[in-house]
Amino acid sequence: MRRIPGYAVGSYYKLGSPLAGLNANPMRGLVYLVTNQRKEPIPSSIQHPLHPGRHMMRLETPSAAYAYVADIMAVHERDVRSALSITKPNIALVPVPAANVVRGNRTTDRWPSRDLALELERLGFGKVRPCVVHKDAMRPRFSYEEDPAHELAANLITIGKPMPNEAVVYVDDIVTSGDRVAAIDQALGQPPAAGIVTTAVSEEKSRYDAYKLRTFALAYDPATSPWKLAIL
Repeated sequence: MRRIPGYAVGSYYKLGSPLAGLNANPMRGLVYLVTNQRKEPIPSSIQHPLHPGRHMMRLETPSAAYAYVADIMAVHERDVRSALSITKPNIALVPVPAANVVRGNRTTDRWPSRDLALELERLGFGKVRPCVVHKDAMRPRFSYEEDPAHELAANLITIGKPMPNEAVVYVDDIVTSGDRVAAIDQALGQPPAAGIVTTAVSEEKSRYDAYKLRTFALAYDPATSPWKLAIL
């Protein structure tokens, strides 16, 4: 079974979740901004202990949220590299395409993971490589639900490749089931050095402080239909 290590700056709990505890609300607000699914963004105040500012900040726009998350990851780059077992000096930041992203609109349409990756690139974390898009636009991700990985994989086209000297880091706005990352990893031929960075892991089993750093692994097996997936 393929295993891809991941790094998230916190956990996402759905509104009304009985497991939601400390800092669930500000972390949810951050995720709402990062996923950029609202026509009118809802501002959110946050004071994440890993952010270099170390004070309460009011985020008004998705762009501000991307910068906030990227600041955390860039300041802790050594820890991110360790968590993802990255030894190569160069990193390819491969954004997970939003449901609407196809070849024709990949530079102009809404693409939250690309915009987060661009902020990471600005801070010297790696080079953005938009390697994969959809053949046809998919249905929007309401309630952060994902289509099955085998269906997603059938609708992907590869438009680029990371450089041979680069470790591959998939950038996702939020990891829920992991289907989207698994589909893209399979489309790119399961690169030998690969990892995931994301704002948050969707949590439905345990209660954590939502600000707690999450290291995890996405495990998947494409030999079955549907694919076997697990967030470990």
